[in-house]
Amino acid sequence: MKKDLVMIIILNYKGLEDTIECIASVKKISYTNFSCVIVDNNSEDNSYEKLNNMFPEYKVIQSLENNGYASGNNLGIKYALQEGAEYVCILNNDVIVDPDFLTILIKYMKENNTVGITGPGIFEYFHPAIIQSTGATINLYKGAVPILNGGMVAEKISNDNILCDYVGGACLVIKRETLEKIDLIPECYFLFFEETEWCLKAKKNNYDVVCVPQAKIFHKGSASINKISGLSEYYFSRNQVLFEKRNASLFQFVCFSVYLMLKLMHSLLLGKLKLKKIQAIYDGFRK
Repeated sequence: MKKDLVMIIILNYKGLEDTIECIASVKKISYTNFSCVIVDNNSEDNSYEKLNNMFPEYKVIQSLENNGYASGNNLGIKYALQEGAEYVCILNNDVIVDPDFLTILIKYMKENNTVGITGPGIFEYFHPAIIQSTGATINLYKGAVPILNGGMVAEKISNDNILCDYVGGACLVIKRETLEKIDLIPECYFLFFEETEWCLKAKKNNYDVVCVPQAKIFHKGSASINKISGLSEYYFSRNQVLFEKRNASLFQFVCFSVYLMLKLMHSLLLGKLKLKKIQAIYDGFRK
């Protein structure tokens, strides 16, 4: 029996070497019915032309402007659905994958119909025995999204699957049925919290979100984000507020706002409060 088609989406932004290494690892995976769509997020460094020439077997899409993580990946998702993919795998370009990661994830999803989104255990690229994330939880009263098992040595944790609130955007797999119900990744964030809201939306539609640690990828970290100074700090602070506005109940949002103000006052007393952080939080409240 032919396996369901999985479309792997790899988003590139001025990270050609990382993207090439990522694709090289993807080519070695054991799952037999997959293809890739590579989206260049307006790198303006000839990445699109180079990727087209290097990987003629895969679809390469050029975004005419960089509107962030969600927008770029959504171009790939639309293509995947047009091509009849039953599963879509979002994969950061600064990742290399274990050959069996996709086989494990798809097998688990097919055996568990309530699962709408799943992700692998994410390990440190430079220290492969160290866990970066095995999913995360969401606390809408504090605006906190603590990751699970971050920094732990892999051999010291169980390989049991973890029912969680969201899995990291470095790698996740979503089935077509879930996509058709919850729609594309929200594009209002630019970066940070978009996959968090996406997973939360899946849960609100009665789908489980699960991390499967036996499936493994190795992540370098925010390679693209770090190319733009100060970008990550600004968007994390702004989007924490925006995420709460969009997803918390009124009571949860009031609790979050009070908690946030107390934290800001504490930082002010310690002389650690930055004007850029205040601006980012203000932008989140008014957006």
